[in-house]
Amino acid sequence: MITAVSRIPVEIGKSRRNSSIAPVGKRNLHHRGGCSLDRNNNHDLRRKSKIICTDDSAHANEKIFTSCDSIRKLTGRTSFYKYYEIGSLIGQGNFSDVFLVYSQENSRKYAVKEIDKSRMHGKLYFVENEISILKKCEHKNICKLIDAFECDNSYFLVFEYAMKGDLFELIKRYGKLSEPAAARIIHQISSALSYLHSRKVVHRDVKPENILLGSEYCVKLTDFGLACTVTGPLYRICGTPTYVAPEILLKEGYGLEVDIWSMGILLHIMLVGFAPFRSSDRATLFRLITKANVSFDLPHWNKVSPKAKMLLTNILTPNITRRLTAHEIMNISWVQNNIN
Repeated sequence: MITAVSRIPVEIGKSRRNSSIAPVGKRNLHHRGGCSLDRNNNHDLRRKSKIICTDDSAHANEKIFTSCDSIRKLTGRTSFYKYYEIGSLIGQGNFSDVFLVYSQENSRKYAVKEIDKSRMHGKLYFVENEISILKKCEHKNICKLIDAFECDNSYFLVFEYAMKGDLFELIKRYGKLSEPAAARIIHQISSALSYLHSRKVVHRDVKPENILLGSEYCVKLTDFGLACTVTGPLYRICGTPTYVAPEILLKEGYGLEVDIWSMGILLHIMLVGFAPFRSSDRATLFRLITKANVSFDLPHWNKVSPKAKMLLTNILTPNITRRLTAHEIMNISWVQNNIN
């Protein structure tokens, strides 16, 4: 279950709205989004459905589990009802629908992601791989996979329910977060990534939509659809354009460090409400990312502390040998001073 932490303070800048993996109606949970300024230079945080992912020819050094013993077999969709009562639809995506469900055994509330096999276009092993990785994860800041089922047409992935929605909706609601709020979130995400990286697992899609908020905003990393165990340099181009690391785009091989870069983009967004590299044209966006020139010249940075800016500088560096690790970020003074 989700453990409680102290309530995260935020700087209110926008009106409230409900959210969740969790309760935002037909929120798109599968689409991987980005955020940028709109054409009028207004701060427009928005979800995008575009994702980049090369074909399987670039799978070198990815340890992908193509089968999983943890999946329970069902004779059909209705067999799932023996275990869980289906509630309301709380999210939709390209390949899946997310429902609120209740355990028939103990009446507890969960979220189930029903994945339509026919819409996966031969990529079913990504689902089996996600299940295999999550079944081996036990960390308070990783959204727990409770159960997994399979029938001829669908997979059913049962997760703990995030009652407070996701980080995207929190930032969208308030415009930006206070430094103590951002630090507490970064501390928890870093803890999750440190755990994964110690096991040679890379997430490859760290972004606000994939950070769930539990009771009193305990942070939970979710959506391991692009995760893999790393055995050497990776070459598959995948992720979400706004958050993708420069070494992925340079096609010279990358590793666990890409998750840290994505977390740096996330920190930038939390502090000022928009990403550091912004363009509606993907080629231009990728050029900006590979140049990696982070600027603090805009007036939005006037009230951000020098230590926060220094942390961003040490994360958003294209030199992976200089980029901080998740463990180092957890223990850096800006984080520690803001969480204590």
